[in-house]
Amino acid sequence: MTCFVKMLLWKKLHWSCTIGNRRTNDPQGVRRRIVDTAYDTFVRQGYIATGMLEIREKASVSGGAMAHHFPAKCQLGLAVIRDRVTQAVRQTWIEPLDVSLDAPAAIDLIFGNIISELTYKGSVSGCPLNNMAMEISHHDPEMRAALSEIFAAWHDALSAKFQADVAAGRTVGMNPNSLATLVIALYSGAMAIAKTRQDVGALIDCRTELAALLASKYRMQ
Repeated sequence: MTCFVKMLLWKKLHWSCTIGNRRTNDPQGVRRRIVDTAYDTFVRQGYIATGMLEIREKASVSGGAMAHHFPAKCQLGLAVIRDRVTQAVRQTWIEPLDVSLDAPAAIDLIFGNIISELTYKGSVSGCPLNNMAMEISHHDPEMRAALSEIFAAWHDALSAKFQADVAAGRTVGMNPNSLATLVIALYSGAMAIAKTRQDVGALIDCRTELAALLASKYRMQ
């Protein structure tokens, strides 16, 4: 067998996946399917408890395709963080902050949307960012750094919204940075409790108390 033929066979093995009886060459589609499957599985049962073989089987990809895109589990973990967890935080928190009139309205809307979604689903998997941060931060410095960047972007977005409200004269006497930290901590803690209890009560309580706290800070002195 010539080197050229061997190269063609290697490429076919690594760039193809099987869907039913049909083979397809779609490297980006295969990669997306692997990452999507990994994200869903990591959120539901955890990063450490999930094996690469399980993900490969659920994503219906060949061993060669899996090895080509993600030779190691940590590389897949990074892809999930950068491609999916980042997107989840952006869609859930940062985009509503960008389009809302002020921070209290945005935060109340976000909590309401999450509570409604979880109630409809009938189960709580937890915050994807918090789940992975709690599980792997001590095990992989590169993934820890990637998760830290997402927390920083989330915090910056909240802080900027509070600062914009100060600049617009909607509130006085607040510290945007520390208040942003408080909001993230309250939400993350409430999600952890909700996941443990499989009940949205903690989110409802935090939404109510946070709305009251922000209302007091937005009363002009």
